[in-house]
Formats: sequence, structure tokens, C-alpha cells
Amino acid sequence: MKLVQKLSLALILGIMIVLSANGYLRVRREVALFQTGRVRDHELLGLALSAAFSAVWRTEGEAHAKAMLVQASAREGQISIRWVPSRPEGLDEPASSGPSSRVSEDDEGQPVRRTFVPFATGALSRRPMSDPPGGLLISESLAAERRYVRRTVIDTALTTALLAVVAAALTAAVGAWFVGKPIHSLAEKARRVGRGDFSGPLHLRQRDELADLSREMNSMCEKLVEATERSAAETSARIAALEQLRHADRLMTVGKLASGIAHELGTPLNVVGARAGMIADRETTPEESVEYARVIVQACDQMIGIIRQLLDFARPRGQERSVCDLGSIVQRTLKLLEPMASKKGVTLSFVEEGAPGMLELDASQMQQVFTNLVVNAIQAMGAPGVVEVTIDRARRAPPALLDGVEATPSPGTATACVAARVRDEGCGIAAENLPHVFEPFFTTKDVGQGTGLGLSVAYGIVREHGGWMEVESALGKGSEFTVFLPLAMEEAT
Repeated sequence: MKLVQKLSLALILGIMIVLSANGYLRVRREVALFQTGRVRDHELLGLALSAAFSAVWRTEGEAHAKAMLVQASAREGQISIRWVPSRPEGLDEPASSGPSSRVSEDDEGQPVRRTFVPFATGALSRRPMSDPPGGLLISESLAAERRYVRRTVIDTALTTALLAVVAAALTAAVGAWFVGKPIHSLAEKARRVGRGDFSGPLHLRQRDELADLSREMNSMCEKLVEATERSAAETSARIAALEQLRHADRLMTVGKLASGIAHELGTPLNVVGARAGMIADRETTPEESVEYARVIVQACDQMIGIIRQLLDFARPRGQERSVCDLGSIVQRTLKLLEPMASKKGVTLSFVEEGAPGMLELDASQMQQVFTNLVVNAIQAMGAPGVVEVTIDRARRAPPALLDGVEATPSPGTATACVAARVRDEGCGIAAENLPHVFEPFFTTKDVGQGTGLGLSVAYGIVREHGGWMEVESALGKGSEFTVFLPLAMEEAT
């Protein structure tokens, strides 16, 4: 039920209750006045007639006195007056031996008021023998009174109904104009705000609380527009800062790779230089020149491939997701890092257990994640050893909170994931530092060896892909970083 209908119904019920109570009280009051006046009229009539009846009885006899009562009854119409020798049964003896009145039913079951007025003859000891005994009994039907009460009730009911209809019409009209229409406008404005449309301010001409509400809603929309614009600007700035941070981390990683790749480029360059010199000095036969040229082309292709990998890795780009094989991304990453690992005597191992499945990833960003993890693992190796990367499927419940926000799916609910583990045999991480390894600018390396951004950037990329990272480490026993990437629903089943 709408608000205007509720207000109308409440007002109508209130009016009907008030008018009904007023009509009931008015009927009772008028009936009481009607009865009191009738009793008084009976008593006055009885006293007047009793004196005349007694006088006629003494002077002219009983017959003339009774005839006088018949004539009086005929003149009164609805009132019956007759002489009775004693007080009738059913009429209580009054305390002062005066008139007494009571309502009873006649032979036909109709209500009748009966009033007995005794003759005022003084004490019985001084009563003249010629005075009539008993008194006058005045009877009057109450049908007229009942008709009056019924007519009053009907008039009150009709008046109440008419006022209720008028009140309903007025309430509906006034409510629709001053309440229904403004509330409809406010509701429409709220729906547009819910859809993100803050335009079109609402103006109500009336001066009441609803107009105040419309002004507050307009003010709220203006503030929401400002907040949305500010949030969009901050989001754009944050995204730009993140991209710059990731690009800076890539460039820093490229710098670390330079020394190892220099050796990789040096060997093909030596081959190219030697073969080209021999051809230039005409120290080769035509057949050897052709073979040397082929060797030079192969060496150039090798160097171009290495340089292209570096350029692709260092070039800034937005997120471009596609269905990728995570194992292929890891293999390309390890191939890029082999020169750096070889320089430190570290062997890179890759193990893929089962068929982890295809994932929707940004290949470039995910390559940056594993580059950071593997580079950290190589740098943590104080002596020759093995850095192992393993990919398999697992069911794991996410942590309770990710970035201060409750995880999805909810904590405690295991979900199908692809788990990529990077394990090293390095020095390990102290227990007190483990909670901070993914924080920006936190590093345990010496000054100049790292900025503390690599793991933070990797963690942010994994979170954007809907996953999370975990770390296990102990001093002197190495570390294991695990990247969990949830599978798609169809893959999970």
C-alpha cells in the first residue's frame, strides 16, 4: 500500500471513530434528556389532573371523575390516563410516597413508560371519606422515542459516511499533490543515482521536509560527482604509478641481466668477427665463404633473439590477457635468465607435473613475476646449486585477508589452483622478516643490491590475476615462493 493511501485510510478511520463516538454520546444525551423530560411531564400532568380528579370525585361523584380522565386521555393522544385504587405492581414504592415511573412492556411486547401519581390527601388519619383512594396511572408508548433514536443513529451514520467520503477525496487529492508526486520524483531521482546518473537536479516548489530532502539529494549528487571524478583521477594516477613502478623494476632486472647476457653476445660476436675477417682477407675458398656467411647469419639470428627478448621484457605495455600456457611462460623466463645463473654457477631446473591447464593471463606481466622470483633465488645462492621451478595443480584455501580485504572465495573454502613453486638452496629469510617480504621497499639485501620493489610488484600482478602468493623459508635452508592462480570454473571441474 502506498503512503498516500495509508494516510487517507488513517484519516478516514480517525474521522469515523470521532464521528461515531460523538454520535453515540449525542444519542445517549438526547435520549436521557428525552426520558427525563417525559418523566417530568408525566408528573406535572399527573399532579394537575389528580387535584381536578379529586375535586370532581367529591362534588360530582366517581362516574364524572372517570369521564373527565377519558376526555383528558383523548386530548393527550398517545398518553393513557386512568384511575387505579392502589399502586400497580412493578412500580416501586418511592421513598417520599410521591410519583414513581418505570419502563415496561405492554401485552404486545412494546415498550411503555408508566408513571403512578398518588393523590395528595395528607395522612390517612385526616383523609376525608369523600376523597378517592389510590392515584392516577399515566401510560405512554415509547415507539416514538425508539423511532427518534433510530432516525438519529441513521442520520449520524450517513453524516459519518459522507464526511468519510469527502475526507477520502480531499486526502487523496492533497496527498497525491503534496506527497505522492514529490515522493515519486524523489524515487525516480534515487533510481537514476543508483544507475550512476547524477545529472538533472531535482527541484520541488513546495516548502516542506520533502523539498529539504530534494535539496539534500541534489547536494549529495554534486558531492558524488566530485568524488567520482576525484576517484577516477586517483585511480588513473595509481595505475600510471603502478605501470611506472613495474617498468622501473623491469629495467632494473635488465641491468642485472646485462652482465650475463654480455657473455652470451660476446661468443657470437667473436664468431662473426673471425669469419668476416677471414672472408675480407680472401683467406677462404668460395665454398668456405658461403659456409662462413651461413655461420655469420646464424650468429646474428642468435644475437637478435637475445636482444629481442630483452626489448620485449623491458618495453612498457598495458595489461593484455589471453589464454596462455603457464609452463611456456616459465620456460621462456628461465631461458632468458640462464646466462645470469651460469655466471654464478647456478643450475635452473623446471618440472611440470601433470597438465596444469590453460589460464587467462597477461604473459608479459606473468613473465615479470617469475623473473623477479628466479632472480631473487639466484642472488640468494651463496654457492653453486639448483633453483627449481615446479608447476602442478593443487586445492588451496586463500588466506583470510588479501590486501586487507576478505578473500574470494571465502577463507576456509578450498579452490582448484595452479601452483607454481620457485625453490632455492640459498641463505633463507629470518622468521621476523617473512611477514614483510611483499611490502614495497622492504629488502634484506645490501645497499645498492636491490630496491625492495621486485616482490611487491610481483605480488600486485598476481593479485590482479585473482591469485595470491605464499612464502616458506628458514635461515640456512633456502626459501620457497609459491604463486597460486585459481583455475576457471570449467577447468576446476
